[in-house]
Amino acid sequence: MKLIVGLGNPGEKFKNNRHNVGFMVVDAFAKHVELSWRYSADLMCYFVKWSNYVLCKPAIYMNKSGEAIRAVSLFYKISHKEVLVVHDDLDLDFGKVRLSFNGTSAGHHGVESTIESLGSMDFGRLRVGIGHPKYKGNTAVVEYVLSNFSDEETKNLEAIFKKSQEAVRSFIDEGIEATMNRYN
Repeated sequence: MKLIVGLGNPGEKFKNNRHNVGFMVVDAFAKHVELSWRYSADLMCYFVKWSNYVLCKPAIYMNKSGEAIRAVSLFYKISHKEVLVVHDDLDLDFGKVRLSFNGTSAGHHGVESTIESLGSMDFGRLRVGIGHPKYKGNTAVVEYVLSNFSDEETKNLEAIFKKSQEAVRSFIDEGIEATMNRYN
């Protein structure tokens, strides 16, 4: 059993933010395979369970999302090595998709929460590039990740979601190593 988690912040206010690209990817995957989300207060997330995987969108803020990931992985008895976390990455150019395994959070609070909650860095990451703001400073970075995609970027999201969905399907069917070899 695999667990695929899209990271984002809950609520309409954040729906189209760059920081919510993880939610967008798993939403696109669920729609593609014609599955509907269910909500669980106990698991602190929206989820879809299928025969060999569970999709998850934590219903708590990004910096606490690891708590929901831990709850789902314990409930379904999924090893942290079978988890794939889909999230935005400032250090990748917009639209680039990269997979990694067993790395640090690189300052991403959702990944940081996941590492802390699972007690391990041994899980997969599907990093979706959102680019870096042209200006410097922590305030500027926070404003950037919590801003919506531009009209030009929005036109390219469908292609990014398609490539990300293919990587998710590969992870489900073949595991992280084969998927990293194919998509990196």
